[in-house]
Amino acid sequence: MKARNKWPFAVISSFVVMLLVIVYFVFFSDDMKGWSSPAKEQQYYTGTIVEIKEQDSKVDGDKVLYSIILDNGEYLNVTKNSRFYVTSNDFYQADAKFSKMRIEADFNDVNVGDQVESWTRQVNNHLFEIYELTIK
Repeated sequence: MKARNKWPFAVISSFVVMLLVIVYFVFFSDDMKGWSSPAKEQQYYTGTIVEIKEQDSKVDGDKVLYSIILDNGEYLNVTKNSRFYVTSNDFYQADAKFSKMRIEADFNDVNVGDQVESWTRQVNNHLFEIYELTIK
């Protein structure tokens, strides 16, 4: 008789423990909440832009505005945090000790056929965004 009385207690205890584990993962685990900030590591890509697609979609809560496809097959995602630059050799400064200048640009300056170099970073479990893209 006493063994039967312990059975409901064991089932209820197991259920409570499983419920606590689920609550922990949902509310306290970084794997479930996503990332609080982008990764510090960055990846470098170079190539020629062959296509620009308007996305206007979300990946794990982060909005993707455009995708840029390079000639080597790489996809680069444009988000609100992406920065763009144009390299210029056309400058005049008598005492310049540099050979190139990089000027901030808008996304409107990025076109199919442009040779680019880009640094990307991971912003959540499934999305890499363009951190900096420089048109050569």
